[in-house]
Amino acid sequence: MPERRNSIRTPIKTDVEVKTEMLGLVKAQTRELSDNGAFIESEKLQKLECGTIVTIQATGFPEPMPILKAEVVRITKDGVGLRFIL
Repeated sequence: MPERRNSIRTPIKTDVEVKTEMLGLVKAQTRELSDNGAFIESEKLQKLECGTIVTIQATGFPEPMPILKAEVVRITKDGVGLRFIL
C-alpha cells in the first residue's frame, strides 16, 4: 500500500488527554507526532470508529497546552491515528 502521509512523523512519547462523546476523558500517550496528526497508544480509544471527532491536549507541562480538534483516521491493535483539524 502506498504511503499517503505528507508530513514527517517524529517518534515522541508524551502524555495526552483525549475527549470523546462516547468514552469521555481518556488518558493516553503519543507514539508519533507530525504537523498533521498523531498516533495515540490506547486500548480504550480502539473502540472508536474512523471519522469520530475528538479533542486532544498534551499534559504534564508547566503551562496548559492548546486543545486541538482531531479526527480518527486509523485504528490498529496498538491505538489510533488522528488527523488534526486546523
